[in-house]
Amino acid sequence: MWFSEKAEQIFREKDCQKIVIDEMAGFLLANLFSPPEFKPVAAAFILFRFFDIIKIPPARSAERIPGGVGVVLDDLVSGLYTLVILRPIFYWGLL
Repeated sequence: MWFSEKAEQIFREKDCQKIVIDEMAGFLLANLFSPPEFKPVAAAFILFRFFDIIKIPPARSAERIPGGVGVVLDDLVSGLYTLVILRPIFYWGLL
């Protein structure tokens, strides 16, 4: 969050597309406890990008929080949605 805030100051833009550390944090959360195989990682990537783009609440609200917290928090929410969906899928052996 600190790095994201500093990057916003450097680029002088809110949630600049050049800042990708927030995407990495959300994607890592999405893959928490996932098997290190192609299909689970690909599924996590697709779901994470879906949630990151459509910003289901409270992700949209989190994005509006000022500074680095808002930059990172919306991606963590998207990662959490992905994690919650994928965990049962992995548990039941569907992927």
